[in-house]
Amino acid sequence: MARKKADKIEEVEEVEEVLEETQEELPVEKEPQIDDTDIGIESIPGVGPKTAKIFEEGELSMASHVMTTSLGDLEAMGLTRTAAKKIRVTISEIIPRFSNFVEELSLEDIEGIGPTTAKGLREKGLNIHLLETLPLRELEDRYGITKNSGEKYQDYIRTEIRKDIFTTGLQILKNHENTPYFTFGAESLDKLTTVEHLGEGGVKLGDTYEFFGEFRTGKSQICHQLCVTVQLPPELGGVGRKSIFLDTEGTFSPTRIKSIVLRLQEEKGWKKTPEEVLEDILYARAYNSDSQRSLVHQLMSRCNEQREEFGVLVLDSVTAHFRAEYAGRGTLAERQQTINRHLSDLARIADTYGIAIAVTNQVQANPGQFFGDPTKAVGGNVLGHWATHRFYLRKSKGEKRVIRVFDSPVLPETEGLFLITPKGVETAEE
Repeated sequence: MARKKADKIEEVEEVEEVLEETQEELPVEKEPQIDDTDIGIESIPGVGPKTAKIFEEGELSMASHVMTTSLGDLEAMGLTRTAAKKIRVTISEIIPRFSNFVEELSLEDIEGIGPTTAKGLREKGLNIHLLETLPLRELEDRYGITKNSGEKYQDYIRTEIRKDIFTTGLQILKNHENTPYFTFGAESLDKLTTVEHLGEGGVKLGDTYEFFGEFRTGKSQICHQLCVTVQLPPELGGVGRKSIFLDTEGTFSPTRIKSIVLRLQEEKGWKKTPEEVLEDILYARAYNSDSQRSLVHQLMSRCNEQREEFGVLVLDSVTAHFRAEYAGRGTLAERQQTINRHLSDLARIADTYGIAIAVTNQVQANPGQFFGDPTKAVGGNVLGHWATHRFYLRKSKGEKRVIRVFDSPVLPETEGLFLITPKGVETAEE
């Protein structure tokens, strides 16, 4: 009996061994994984023939093209934003490289705004960032959003989308340290604007700059050069972005741009041609103050659609039209209020989209001042409080110009010298 029991145990052990060996030989089924590479549109789950045709007509053949195209552009191709978002979620789930993809916010993400309403507001130039930051009165005047609705939308953005609107001083410091700068294209100006604790000088993205002084002191020359140097690649001192030039007095000179580019090619070995640089300068002429303000309103929407494409917005000059159109003391209050609203829009572009704003400004004599330099910038305290950094320019000997830090929260009140040459703005010897 014991023998039979032992034989049975042996048989059971043999069967278990065979089963184990069989399991080892059988291939283990794994969930299909897509490598961290690109895939074609036809391989994206949920993309049917109609959607595939839309992508094909829009010259989007790979999944990465869909992920790097803005929702606005996808919508312009004929795809609804809802469908585009669903497809991008699918791509982020199957391609590891896009696993941390964060979808851009749309007006539809706000409770109470449907696709039809959102589309109508976008056609008027509104986006979620402007909806969040514009005063309720302006939302009503420009976009027809009632005060109650505007209040509700802004509250939803703050509480449901932004969540925690407070931060710490340390985080602000880190943000400042991580914000890129680009060169003036003249060592003396970079040195003048170097922040000690950062060890970096030049123009900071997201800051506002005012250059004021008499005619022929170099204001427009500096602004022309900034439109070029912002396009330099980071390794050459730029940020590799396009520029915007709003011209109120007909000062823009393509020939000047070409001369600056040729100098930088010679000095830095830059490969970009003058024609390519000019192609990357978005230009518009403002013939009156209303036109000037309208152009800035349009840019508020355009910069949202072309995020991180522009690095600097130049306005030359900011006060010329207002000064001419609002003559006499009787219009002073209205003029200042209008300029203030205009400057608020410019500041909103800088804050929202991380674009440096550089404006030139005229000066006038102060007849009540008997000692010292009687010249002061046009625009009064309204303009003085707006700019992050203010620079006063004046003539020196020959083509030399003096630039002084007139007001800045981080720069000492020091002076520097620069030259205006046929090749642009260059460093002058002390």
